[in-house]
Amino acid sequence: MTRRRWWVAGGVAALAAAGLAVGLTLAFTGGGSSGPPKNPTHADYEVLWDESHVGDPKASVLSRWPPAYQHYKDNLKDDCYEWADKPHYLYNLCFKNGVLRLKTLF
Repeated sequence: MTRRRWWVAGGVAALAAAGLAVGLTLAFTGGGSSGPPKNPTHADYEVLWDESHVGDPKASVLSRWPPAYQHYKDNLKDDCYEWADKPHYLYNLCFKNGVLRLKTLF
């Protein structure tokens, strides 16, 4: 192997080691994200509602919300989730083809 190939191989190995270090750090620290609130307050629900936009991907929206108390298909065959913020509101988010299509507040 030529000297240049050794340098390239060493650089690739160093880059792989750095990537592994970053990956392990994110895996064990959560990447700074605390995830959905465990016992959301009314203020938490308001923030979640404001940060959820029609057109956002389903996975990114639902990753921020706590587990829904109800999951159902509506009359349009949308995949809908509902959260109860008693005594304030019912929050409904409906998805079509993996995208937030409808937000309804009751």
